[in-house]
Amino acid sequence: MSEVLITLGIIGIVAAMTLPSLIANHRRQVMLTKVKQTYTILNNALERAKVENGTDVNNWYIPTKGSQGEKSMFFAETYMLPYLQVIKYCKDNQEKPYCYSPYSTLSGDYTEYMVAKNDLGTIFLLNNGVSVFLRVGEIATSEPGEEYDETVSRVLITFDIDGPKGYNRKGYDVFMIELGGAEGPAKGNNADRNRFLPYLYEASKPCDYYVSERNHACNRNVTYGGSMCLAYIVCNGWDFGDKYPW
Repeated sequence: MSEVLITLGIIGIVAAMTLPSLIANHRRQVMLTKVKQTYTILNNALERAKVENGTDVNNWYIPTKGSQGEKSMFFAETYMLPYLQVIKYCKDNQEKPYCYSPYSTLSGDYTEYMVAKNDLGTIFLLNNGVSVFLRVGEIATSEPGEEYDETVSRVLITFDIDGPKGYNRKGYDVFMIELGGAEGPAKGNNADRNRFLPYLYEASKPCDYYVSERNHACNRNVTYGGSMCLAYIVCNGWDFGDKYPW
């Protein structure tokens, strides 16, 4: 009887040591699956839009006048929403929680907002529960003092894989993609500039670049940390690699 109790005790100790790790790994894989699914859904919508509007996205019409929010709504309504299964479209309505939702940087020390607002962008909710915050404008920069190129309309998407629930933190449930990646829609080769890529992603960069000590990197210690987490995942072949900052 005592041997049985000892054996059960050992099993209990081992389970207590390994179970948290198994649960954490499972959650991470579920997260990764949802991120990849959403990435694919948005790119598939873009491909369907190309059939009707031309294969070179750089030639698509985007209004040159109007606010960033108005440009964003035009892009969403013309090139995205017709090709997606959307259960809520905020337009410029700031109704909480789906049309106005805070999220933090990777370190949790700075708060940004997914908000349907005239001078920012628009939000829609996919049928898989993902909130998509779309912005069109001169908004992509990675270094302090770097000037915006006002001749280029960048298309930036921030998506939250569980909507306003969950962590609401970059690198955990909030990720960013951009039309053309770091090159944008006006540069780079046709294949890359005509699809959504991770925010600030460049195929020529080593994976360590995305977790380095630079603004927006997948690093807790930098300004706007977490913006490049999806770039790091994709660079590692849709894997978290060995330097993901859990």
